[in-house]
Amino acid sequence: MKHGWILGLSLLLLLVVAPHYVDSCSPGPAELRFATYHNPLPEDLAHGRVGVLRPHFRRRYLLLAYRDLSGVPSTLPHEEVRKPEQTLTWLDARKLVAGAPAIEKIDLERKVPGEDYQFYVNCLEDAFTTAAATLQQRAAEWGAASPLTAEWLRGQDQVFQNCSGGPAIPKAWAGGNAKLAADRDYQIAAAEMYAGQYDQARADFDRIAANRQSAWRDTSRYVAARVSIRQATMAKDASQLNDAETRLDAIVNDASAGAWRERAQALLGFVRARTQPRQQLVALGDQLMKPRSSEQLERVLVDYTSIWDHLSPAESAPLNSDVAHWIGVFQSEQPALEIWREKKTMPWLIAALHHAGAGELITAAHSVKPDSPAWDSVTYYGILSQIRAGNLDAARTWTDEAMAVKPSKGTMNLLRSERLRLARDWTEFLQYATRRAVTSSSDEDEFDDPIGDAELKRQPVALDDDSVSALNREVPLALWIDATKSRLMPANLQADLAQAGWVRAVVLGDSAAARSLAQRMQQLKPALAGEMGKYLAEKDAAAARFTATFLMLRAPGMEPVVRAGYPRDTPVMQMDSFRDNWWLLKPPAANPNEPIGNHQALADLYPDGHFGPTEFLPAQQRAAGEIEWQDLLQQAASSVAYLCANAIEWARAHPQDPRVPQALHLAVQATHYGKSDRSSPYSRQAFDLLHQRYPNSEWAKKTKYWY
Repeated sequence: MKHGWILGLSLLLLLVVAPHYVDSCSPGPAELRFATYHNPLPEDLAHGRVGVLRPHFRRRYLLLAYRDLSGVPSTLPHEEVRKPEQTLTWLDARKLVAGAPAIEKIDLERKVPGEDYQFYVNCLEDAFTTAAATLQQRAAEWGAASPLTAEWLRGQDQVFQNCSGGPAIPKAWAGGNAKLAADRDYQIAAAEMYAGQYDQARADFDRIAANRQSAWRDTSRYVAARVSIRQATMAKDASQLNDAETRLDAIVNDASAGAWRERAQALLGFVRARTQPRQQLVALGDQLMKPRSSEQLERVLVDYTSIWDHLSPAESAPLNSDVAHWIGVFQSEQPALEIWREKKTMPWLIAALHHAGAGELITAAHSVKPDSPAWDSVTYYGILSQIRAGNLDAARTWTDEAMAVKPSKGTMNLLRSERLRLARDWTEFLQYATRRAVTSSSDEDEFDDPIGDAELKRQPVALDDDSVSALNREVPLALWIDATKSRLMPANLQADLAQAGWVRAVVLGDSAAARSLAQRMQQLKPALAGEMGKYLAEKDAAAARFTATFLMLRAPGMEPVVRAGYPRDTPVMQMDSFRDNWWLLKPPAANPNEPIGNHQALADLYPDGHFGPTEFLPAQQRAAGEIEWQDLLQQAASSVAYLCANAIEWARAHPQDPRVPQALHLAVQATHYGKSDRSSPYSRQAFDLLHQRYPNSEWAKKTKYWY
């Protein structure tokens, strides 16, 4: 999905946020991920770990990592502030006034002037919290049932009508109560601001600021500057930024302004981000490296990333800031060896190792202790450098030592992927083939959140694409059978391998392997034990093949390959409503696209896109596995074509078999719900055969169309 950028910085303090676009796209399906794509995991960051830093991490997290790597104490729970519903406090507070008209919801968004599909959040949290607090004070002073309180609430309700609608401007109060009159003046100015009447709103706020008797004097002085910012951004009058800067400077330099000085300073950063973005980015980089409160650090992070995201190419030239320089080099994957030689800091060691692995870098990486936040990154990239340089024995030793440290799950998965790349035999392949998922995400997600307990229970251990690719395309059936019995393979994966291996053996006509795997399935898959018993009872090879075909037609979840990550979500004997039924095999592309998302880390090890180790099998075994894969593609690349052809052939030769009508019905159904581009001829043949020979059967009655 693509959303408009957040225009306002320092979101906790501003009434300005940018337009966003309404997007009708829906998220893609979630998948298990074994390394994060957008950010380190919160549990790691909470313990001062940044994991293995990736260039594609969101800059927010690279900024936090730079702090940790530089030894600056962290004061922020390393996750973005996610505020509760902003209006709830206000909606609860107004219930104090008996007889007040009920309001269930306040729409906060207003359409950007002159745009059809862009909206901005017009009323932010501080407006509602201030209104709620003021109402409680007035009700305590005047009484909740007082006409004055009711009148105050009527005015404030009109103010918030302008969040998305209006204009609705309250009338001035002339009833004699000075406090209500002052409140009403402020309500009028606020309503004008929300309604987009900026010149009038600023003039009214200025009048209030000049009134030394008004309780809203200091607030109005500050909000008048916000009106100028709103006019500059929403009304596209950039000259108003200069007015805002002058006003905010005056507050910052006024020793009597109290707490408003800090708020004005933060808002001044927003203005200068627009007028002097490069200079403000450098200033924020300096602020980043100082111990700060959580709220202050959050503001720096939001401002910094927002400014950077909207620098033009000319403006984004190298800045006089080490953190900006580091992020720029790391994300563009430029060489950093000379910079590291000059600075000898942990961030630059990671950047240099990511690009190249000179001997001095490897030595420096080895010297980093496991308790350092840099350890995960320098270890992973150091081992990767040795693999690329062909120093495989040294890489194996280093990987084994690193895994013995028992790092976080994400780092362990990356180390296991490196160790699988270095596997020398079948035992090592099995030993390092598995992973423990760390997130469950789709490519549309903007954050990587930890995987939930329910998901972990569903799939505690899984395979990644490197091990799956090798199993499906290179490993012969004899080793599939071995894997289903190996203690190195968890029970859930033994079961998956047994099921996929049985389908594979049936398609390849390897009766001995098929019977062996059927027996293993009886042990590992109790729900299919009876079906496997029927298959094993067949002594004739052709009859056994049809028994297997009949089962596969009734079990859309069967396929002759294993999957990375999640298994099929729907039970094996049930039809999946999103057409995840049976299989459609395709040979790997000659020039695969650059991997993204879940595959990004594997692209480090397999830059050609063909994942999986190649040196763990003797040449003869690997050749046998590759021949089986090619035979599988030749005979049953399309599951629908394969199953339909078998069902039709058996039906013609054995018309008295009571299973035939159902098999023909299922064949037609498979052409409708399976993965196939060759379905029509088989659908018509199965349909005609069913209706010609078995017109009165229940299966013919259920099969009304072939197309």
